[in-house]
Amino acid sequence: MTKTIQKHTVTLLRVLNKASTTGTTLDLFRLLNQFTMEAFCVIGFGIEMNGLESNKEHRFQRGFDRGLSVLMLRIVRPAWLWRMQRFLNVGPERQLKEDVRILDDTLFKIIAESFEKRQSNTHDRDATDLVSLFLDQYEKSPDAKEKDFDPRYLRDMIANFLLAGRDTTAQSLSWFFLRLTRHPHVAVKIRAELKKVLPELMEGKMDTPSMEQVQQLTYVEAALKETLRLHPVVPFQSKLVEQDIVLSDGTFIPKDSHVGLPGYSLSRMEHVWGPDATEYKPERWIDHETKKLINVSAFKFPAFNAGPRICLGMNLAMLEMKIVVASLLSRMDITILNEDQVTYDFSLTLPVRGGMLAKINTRCF
Repeated sequence: MTKTIQKHTVTLLRVLNKASTTGTTLDLFRLLNQFTMEAFCVIGFGIEMNGLESNKEHRFQRGFDRGLSVLMLRIVRPAWLWRMQRFLNVGPERQLKEDVRILDDTLFKIIAESFEKRQSNTHDRDATDLVSLFLDQYEKSPDAKEKDFDPRYLRDMIANFLLAGRDTTAQSLSWFFLRLTRHPHVAVKIRAELKKVLPELMEGKMDTPSMEQVQQLTYVEAALKETLRLHPVVPFQSKLVEQDIVLSDGTFIPKDSHVGLPGYSLSRMEHVWGPDATEYKPERWIDHETKKLINVSAFKFPAFNAGPRICLGMNLAMLEMKIVVASLLSRMDITILNEDQVTYDFSLTLPVRGGMLAKINTRCF
């Protein structure tokens, strides 16, 4: 997985270098979405979309994004309204139906090709993409002999993986670079850490750092976690109470209640994060004496959820973001030109509305 991330980061660097050379601006949010989509398609399916440098957006990506917005509408609107729209095949429900068809066409095609290669014995036996790993284990299980495999199960797994992997990374990186534009001193501190920990990267002797190397970047991780705190990818979660429960403050919550967890608001509560809760301050994550990262409870910082439902891919997401940040900031300045206009779009997650125009300047630090 690390090699895949490094490979696509190098491609991302080429795109940004070209923008710097030609003096053109680009939509950083769109570019980062393409980057993470391509990387996770290789990790998840073992296929290359090859759209990052060509600046072509696959219809799968457009359908995926539109579908998330419609699902959010289902949550905030009365159930009778969207059900009626679905029955009449009008409004956003009509578009959702088309988007689901596009997603199904793409994902079922990938699954069918994987099965065909296995049946003809032409598949890569050393493949490490998630589809291959899943099918390897399935073929060894008793279920493979007792009943036919339902491809819808694998489709749902892949879609969930893409939702968690692509959006988390692309959106978090977008808000991160917006924060650097607003807080340039953070970029200065990151480069100081890179010079100290990874001088070869700053000197251009390596393209991207390794997994082991980025684990040493304390301030980079602190800056990313501070971004996730103020811009949680999932700004609101809902939990279903399975049994009567009394909270520590005496609040009684009956069984079958739906409890909302507004992570966006939680990160701005002074009684949780202190009087500077609304400030972007990476230093809050670092112990002043040991200079090491402070271990904050996932229930206080639920950017990746908490408890038995904690995100399985959070370490992969952090790894990818650290590799991208270290690689880009060691070579270039990224300035968001429309920072005053950047705001959130309406979706299940926290995407950027209308794009994020960026100016790229390559330089020696």
